[in-house]
Formats: sequence, C-alpha cells, structure tokens
Amino acid sequence: MINRDDLLKKIQVERERQFNLPGSEFDIKNTPNDWISIIGHYTNRDVFRSGRKPLKDEFEDSLIKAAAVILAALEHSENMKTKGHFVNDDE
Repeated sequence: MINRDDLLKKIQVERERQFNLPGSEFDIKNTPNDWISIIGHYTNRDVFRSGRKPLKDEFEDSLIKAAAVILAALEHSENMKTKGHFVNDDE
C-alpha cells in the first residue's frame, strides 16, 4: 500500500507538470463548469458501462491527474469568485 505522503508528492509533481504545459496561462478563464468537466475527463476515462476493468496503473494515474486538476481549481477559486462565478454568501 502506498503511503499518503507519496501520493501527495505524485499529485504535486503532476500539478507542476500541468502548470508548465503550454496553455495553462488560460486556466484563469476557466469557470467552475470547466474545471468539473476537466476533472470528469480524468475520472471517467478508464471505466466504461460495459464493465471493462481498468488497469491499476492507469486508474491511479487518472486519479492523480484529477487530483492535480482539483488543486488547480482550488488555486483559481478566488479568481472565479471575483469574476462572479459563485453565488454570493449573502444571497
């Protein structure tokens, strides 16, 4: 069983990789729906309704990528709030 520190390190490495990809400067334009769509891409790609079993390494890789995208969305949440993508707390 892999320990939590190792998993968090893998997520951090993946987040850095994603951050350094061309086009990541446009992440600031993403809405909550955009982030959820990207996360869904990674969480849904290795399983199918046909009952196909994913490979363990591919499954874990997809989850690490999804976790890194969740981290990116959290990093951009204040910007999304400023742009009015969330309901105000007082509404």
